[in-house]
Amino acid sequence: MDFLTRGYIAIRGDKGQPQSVDETIEKLADCLETATLLEDRRAAVLSLKGLIRDYPENVGAQAFPGLIKVLHSDYKDGDITKSILETLTVLCSIGIEKVTEDRGYKYTDMFLEEPSNVSIVLDVLEEFDFYVRYSAIKLLSTLSYNRNAGIQQCVLTSPMGITRLADLLNDKRDIIRNESLLLLISLTRDNAEIQKLVTFQATFEKLLAVIEDEEGISGGIIVQDSLALMHNLLRYNVSNQIYFRETSCMQQIPGLLGYVGDSEADHVPYSYEDWPPQKVANTVLVLELCRILTEPEGVNTTVNQNVMVQSSILLPIVQLGICSNAPAIVRTAAIYAIAYVVFNNTATQELFAKTVVSTPPRLIEGEIDPAAPPGLPRPAMVSLIAIAVAADPGVEYSYTSRAAAAFAVSACLEGNEEAQLVLASMLKMPPDDNINSNYDDKPFSAGSLLLEAIQNWETSASDPYKVWFACTILSHVIMGNEQAKKTAGSIVFGDEAHGEEPVPLLHHIMAQLLMAAKNPSINCRIPIGYLCLLCTWLYNSPESVSLFLSESTHIQFLIQEIQSSANDPLVQGLAAFLLGITYEHNNDPNTPLTREKLQTILSSRLDTFTSLLSRLRDNPAVKNAPQYLEISSQDESISLSTGSLPSLLLDSAFVEFFKDTYEQTTRALKKKPSSFKKSPAGETSPDGSKSDQQLESYKDTISQQAAEITQLKQQVSELESSKTTIQQLQQQIATLEERLNAMQTEESALRNKVSELEKGKASMQESMTNMEKEQEDLLVCMGEQDMDIKKYRKRLRDKGEVVTDSEDEEE
Repeated sequence: MDFLTRGYIAIRGDKGQPQSVDETIEKLADCLETATLLEDRRAAVLSLKGLIRDYPENVGAQAFPGLIKVLHSDYKDGDITKSILETLTVLCSIGIEKVTEDRGYKYTDMFLEEPSNVSIVLDVLEEFDFYVRYSAIKLLSTLSYNRNAGIQQCVLTSPMGITRLADLLNDKRDIIRNESLLLLISLTRDNAEIQKLVTFQATFEKLLAVIEDEEGISGGIIVQDSLALMHNLLRYNVSNQIYFRETSCMQQIPGLLGYVGDSEADHVPYSYEDWPPQKVANTVLVLELCRILTEPEGVNTTVNQNVMVQSSILLPIVQLGICSNAPAIVRTAAIYAIAYVVFNNTATQELFAKTVVSTPPRLIEGEIDPAAPPGLPRPAMVSLIAIAVAADPGVEYSYTSRAAAAFAVSACLEGNEEAQLVLASMLKMPPDDNINSNYDDKPFSAGSLLLEAIQNWETSASDPYKVWFACTILSHVIMGNEQAKKTAGSIVFGDEAHGEEPVPLLHHIMAQLLMAAKNPSINCRIPIGYLCLLCTWLYNSPESVSLFLSESTHIQFLIQEIQSSANDPLVQGLAAFLLGITYEHNNDPNTPLTREKLQTILSSRLDTFTSLLSRLRDNPAVKNAPQYLEISSQDESISLSTGSLPSLLLDSAFVEFFKDTYEQTTRALKKKPSSFKKSPAGETSPDGSKSDQQLESYKDTISQQAAEITQLKQQVSELESSKTTIQQLQQQIATLEERLNAMQTEESALRNKVSELEKGKASMQESMTNMEKEQEDLLVCMGEQDMDIKKYRKRLRDKGEVVTDSEDEEE
């Protein structure tokens, strides 16, 4: 209790006299700066912590620098560190939201001025003590809430900061793990660098382990937070998506959703489950995770689509979206997940086309009707169209789910002309002698469901989106596919055997538009749907334009719609757009109304047409058309509360089509018929198609040219390879010449040395010869001297002298 005593003495003052708050805080702050004993600093920190709740301004103004200083010097002491972190958290907490002068923003900015302050807090996370670690996380969370961008930069400067934060996910104490999850969600928001660093700490594996421990989508809020963090790490981050896929984390997504039924069954069964709010939230996040990984036109989209389908993702998302009692928000998310997985991917589109699902049971007050006969299994594509056009009796779908289903059908057709032709060939009701006709719920083909909705607009006056979605789907069936347009154009209504005049489908749609327009109470979405379909059908299709003009009332009706001030401006603009397309692409030789005659009809109203087209271009429905037919949750809630319809008026694909052709169509309306390019005479046969002989001739010419191009490419390739070889040889020759010059220089130097050595050798030999001669002379002299010595010794002996051979004795 010594530190409490010291704190009490510091507050009491000299001689027990009471002090003011400012004086007390001033003394405590001075103690932080000058105290040499750890106990004194600890006492001052604890005292300031006790005062911070009631006097935050006073403590911050006088003690903030001292608290930072003590944090850096004494962060190893648990009591001091915990108290300082709690005090700083109170100082940085915001009192009034979005008030820049608020105290919390002020001290947050002061704390973040020095990145080392954040680094020291991150270092504190190494301390295993619960209260110290928790206090550090709370301070970082407060800083992130106030100035997320600032703390993100500070975290990046800490060498081990990201590692320590990611390691908190392994903490077995739920509170620490949960708070660290929230902190990481905040730090990874809109910062790709932190996202990458967090990812490479095996974070995905840790998060999936947490989700599994919490019982998957049936778990609590922790599962939701874990999935939210995964969203932050993967959204718009290509490298993290690659890591997620290559570490086999993507293959675990189907397991998160679960699948009710036998995966080996011939069709997907209907699932009836309980859906508490938390399970709904978790399921939606998993489905949105599928969308993040398969975003249309993404770099990794095709690979991710294939991996997810190989992991059997289609079964759970098809069950959730098409045959389950899931809430509307879950069904909508699941259907969009289906659309994203199959979008512009022929392989996944074919797998989905083979998927068979249960027909939804008839419901009474949300419960399955036991008296209703079981429905026959049907293709998943048929179910999607049935959802979009609300064809299932007794089953209600939200507008968001129906819009999602319409987009999913278009996604199944995207980039797949064969699928377009298949669906176009189904634009008929099954015949009466069909073997399944005895069933109460007669089976419908995908195309017949569309025609049923398109031709019965009267029955859907209260639900105009039934016609609108059917027209939108049919637009995607024929969009950019001339063969599909011909197939659809060949469909006729009316039984000639009973005296009925056959009516082509194109005329039938126009007749529905004409009758709908006469009804003053009709919702504008119905004529908008018809007009968008007709614009798509006639564009760049002279045969379709010729068929359209074969009924003389069509042009007259469109002009009346344009001139009627009672019509919606959007309807007027689309009618003008349809007239422009008709005029521009009216180049079929067998057209019943030539371009010259049509120009005579339109020329007096040209200014009206162009102004309506400009008005259509600037219409909010064109500018604000939602991508992928998505109806916002706010729009949906408003329509539910007020009983009104959502604001969805135009398909974004049609809007793109209009924007791409607006200038071209406007210029075409202003052209005279003679200014259009005419086809060369004899190029087409009387029926408007090229003759077989000419086609064969063109094919032969193309084949010959292709063969010549291939031969020329080979020659060019050979020449390029030869050119490359020559260049290599020239480089080798240049290198060898350089080496040869160097060797010649060395040879010359060696020759000079050899010459000098030879000269030296000659002089040395001459010297040796002279020395040998001198040696011989010396030997001769020595021989003569020896003879003289012997002679003298003999003489001495003769005279009786003693002579020895020792030189010493002689000396």
